[in-house]
Amino acid sequence: MHPIRFEAATTDGVHRFHYLPGNDLAVTRHWPGLWQEWPEEGTPYTEWAVNNNNMEEVAVYVGLVWRLTAGLDRYVIPTYYCDDAERFLKQTPMPVSWEYEVDAKAPTATTRDKGFVPGRTAKPLRVEPTAAELDHAGRAGLFRLSTPRDLVSALHAVIFDASSETTVFAVAPGPERRQRLVSALSGPTPPTLAEVLEGEGVFLDLTIGSDFDYYDSVMVASRADLRHRVDGLAADYARRISAYELRLDELASVPDFLRAMPELAGVDLDVP
Repeated sequence: MHPIRFEAATTDGVHRFHYLPGNDLAVTRHWPGLWQEWPEEGTPYTEWAVNNNNMEEVAVYVGLVWRLTAGLDRYVIPTYYCDDAERFLKQTPMPVSWEYEVDAKAPTATTRDKGFVPGRTAKPLRVEPTAAELDHAGRAGLFRLSTPRDLVSALHAVIFDASSETTVFAVAPGPERRQRLVSALSGPTPPTLAEVLEGEGVFLDLTIGSDFDYYDSVMVASRADLRHRVDGLAADYARRISAYELRLDELASVPDFLRAMPELAGVDLDVP
């Protein structure tokens, strides 16, 4: 087990916390069943976006993101693959002009962080696009997250690439605050995190590297200083990962593995 440690920095009134594990991912002992045959339904991948490349650390990331945003309304931009996200999440996205970018090949927090960039989508336009399709063209899609399972669905839309990125905006509950978020992400110029964040709002970027020389990272930003909360969750995950690694030999089947995941992640997939 490699402890989860966040580097802290404050810029323009925004507190930022970066977790960059490099090759030292948090979970170091893995379930051997990740390299064996699985049933067609109810697999580590369908349930938790865990496979034999992006392993149990993904479940830890899902839990970390969800617990850091407790009590807030959560929205996500699954970078680039908006049409796949629409299919997995079974939602029509709110189109926005800007999305966040992290360079998964860069080694440091400073060089990875590219800030807000123009929204992109992999969905090609038809020869005669509708007005709605034209409105979505060249824009990112913002989706509502109601449960941790929705976050896993957003990961399913993107995680197959060399690196994948999902950005979560957690804001005060209510349609008025959601509209201010959409407006902040739809202006004529790229916003700053200071402009997007309000009050108790929390921003999280989860980047997962799949190919060689691409690396995972978790970035947390807020106006409030979340140092105590971030450190507390990091310590809690150290305990959870240690307990999980000690009981690996007890997991004889995929159902056993799936029963162990909520305890490792600290969340139940279907509980808001």
